[in-house]
Amino acid sequence: MPAMSAADQPRSARLSAMPQLSSTEYRQFLSEETTRLRAISPDHLDIDLPHIEGWTVGTVIGHTGWVFRYVTLALAATPDQPPRRADVPEPPLGEAVLDWFADGADALMAAFDAVDLERIVPTFTGPQPARWWLRRLAHETAMHRWDAESAIRSPQPIDPALARDGVDEVFETFAPTRLSFDALAGTGEVIHLHATDIDDGEWLVTLGPTEITWTTGHAKGDVAARGPVSDLLLALWSRLPPSRLELFGDASLLDRWQAATTF
Repeated sequence: MPAMSAADQPRSARLSAMPQLSSTEYRQFLSEETTRLRAISPDHLDIDLPHIEGWTVGTVIGHTGWVFRYVTLALAATPDQPPRRADVPEPPLGEAVLDWFADGADALMAAFDAVDLERIVPTFTGPQPARWWLRRLAHETAMHRWDAESAIRSPQPIDPALARDGVDEVFETFAPTRLSFDALAGTGEVIHLHATDIDDGEWLVTLGPTEITWTTGHAKGDVAARGPVSDLLLALWSRLPPSRLELFGDASLLDRWQAATTF
């Protein structure tokens, strides 16, 4: 996760914003989702994920523990000297990954407790306050907890408050730099996302040739996708197929979105 250069600055525009959660809320979500991953049984580590080819439950736990270690280093770094990927060891194989994950989680929580959340640190979007990582890790851990559970049992949805903020994060953080705009082939089409289980859970996303723009509110799009906000977020991350949502209009736009995602 190297820092982003000036040439790689975001190619999306945010026209209005929903309130973000507080740092206390992000930390609570991070703690809860980490606890759920800690509870994974060693018996489940070799189970394949149904939606990420080549990944197992153990892969997810190892990857998340690796990210915890990287961010722990980033919280102690300066923007001009970000940690390198090579600074973080690869996860161990087998049951050892569970203790490795737990140790990484403990170190991360201690780092967040110690750092000034307004301190500017390196991130893959450039220098940001340390609280940026708190938000990112709450979403990272919730998504990978869902990944692991989906291989073992019917997964619990992501908490609606966190999922709503996660939709914002996709458009703010990942769409600008992790969408293939060539594959998206946007010419002004509009996707309307409508969460059915929360208030104020509607987004309008306009697909352009080199950027997306987005706002919140109710208006007609070329396609409308309705469902619980957790499912909307999971579809944006290509974890669920668009068919899991209630669709009206040109559903191929959501297929194009998923084909264009590299996150």
